[in-house]
Amino acid sequence: MIEPIALAGLTGLAVGSFLNVVIHRLPVRLGLVTPSSLDGPRTDSALASHDPPGLVQPASHCPQCETPLNWRENIPLVSFIIQKGRCRHCNARISWRYPAVELLSALISMVVAIVLGNQWFTVPALLLSWALIVLAFIDIEHYLLPDAITLPLLWLGLLVNCFAGFTTPQAAIIGAGAGYLGLWLVYHVFRWITSREGFGYGDFKMLAA
Repeated sequence: MIEPIALAGLTGLAVGSFLNVVIHRLPVRLGLVTPSSLDGPRTDSALASHDPPGLVQPASHCPQCETPLNWRENIPLVSFIIQKGRCRHCNARISWRYPAVELLSALISMVVAIVLGNQWFTVPALLLSWALIVLAFIDIEHYLLPDAITLPLLWLGLLVNCFAGFTTPQAAIIGAGAGYLGLWLVYHVFRWITSREGFGYGDFKMLAA
């Protein structure tokens, strides 16, 4: 049992490194934020270019000095610790978000492996967990929950439960509808009482998922 859990943790670490890329680049790629709104004294030229950044290309590089990172500088958690949280080339500070996301991804992956074990729906549970990490950090940084993540999660959840993954198909459909409509109702009641918006429509979709 220890080996699958350790494997889940290592997988979570590796995936966490990619999740950081998604958190950093996806809002700009979707046109939801401008590069100038990102943290840091300089704007990453890969994000500031006219072509939206990909999630795979360009390769990982320091957003400050833009030096490409080699494999030694891309080892999840380890590189951050060895480099003492700074870029080896320009000595700029590396955001604590990077190790935090990697560690969180590893821990949650291990918890999923412990709770669900060797079952087919462990994989969609991991996908859900990783997607929620991305959504959480994008929401923290930009107050956004992109449809590009929430809507696929909704359909994935319904599809998985068509095969009785976590619950029955009927319960999944009712849960999705109740999640969306329940928060939609709270939103409009709050807006009617205060004349302010308490949250956005992305929250409805995420709860439905």
